[in-house]
Amino acid sequence: MDKDRIIKRLLDIGAVKKGRFRLSSGRESDIYIDLRLVPSHPSVFRLIIEHLFLEFYGLLKKKSALVGVATGGISWATALAYRAGLPAGYVRPKRKEYGLSRRVELDERVTDSVILVDDVATTGKSLADAIDVLREEGIIVDTALVIVDRNEGAQELLREKGAHLYSLLSLDNIRRLLDGLEH
Repeated sequence: MDKDRIIKRLLDIGAVKKGRFRLSSGRESDIYIDLRLVPSHPSVFRLIIEHLFLEFYGLLKKKSALVGVATGGISWATALAYRAGLPAGYVRPKRKEYGLSRRVELDERVTDSVILVDDVATTGKSLADAIDVLREEGIIVDTALVIVDRNEGAQELLREKGAHLYSLLSLDNIRRLLDGLEH
C-alpha cells in the first residue's frame, strides 16, 4: 500500500493542513486533519476505501457489521461496509429525543462482533464512549478502525476497554511526508 500517495492526495484536497489548530480534545496541534472533506472528492474517497478494504480484509470478514461514530465515522463506515458487503450503522453522541429515541442505528438483530469506525483518533474518548453505548445495547465490540491515529492516547484508552485500535495512517506518517516535502 502506498500511504504517501494517500497523504499527498489528502494534502491536494486540503484535508491535511499545517498551522495552529485547537482539536476537539482541547489540545493544540500544528497539523489539522479534516477527513470530512474527503467524500466531496470521490476519487480520493474511493482510493482510501479501497486501501482500507484491502489492508483490513481479514478483519472485515470476521465481523458482522461496521458502526460509524457520529458524525465523522458515518460515511467511512457506510462506504467500507458497502465495499465489504456488510451491514452498516452508527452511534449517536446522545439519545434522540423523538421517534424511537435510539443512540444506535443498526438492525437490532446484529449483536455479533462489529467494527467501530471513525475518521480520526486523538485521545480515543469518542471511540471509548461509543464502545460503551454499543455494549449497553448488547453488541459485541472489541475492534475500532480509523483512517488516521494521531497517537495521542487512543490506543491505550481502547486497550483499557478491551478493544484494539487499527489505523490506515498515523500522524507520524503524515509528519514524515510533510518534513520530506519541506526539504
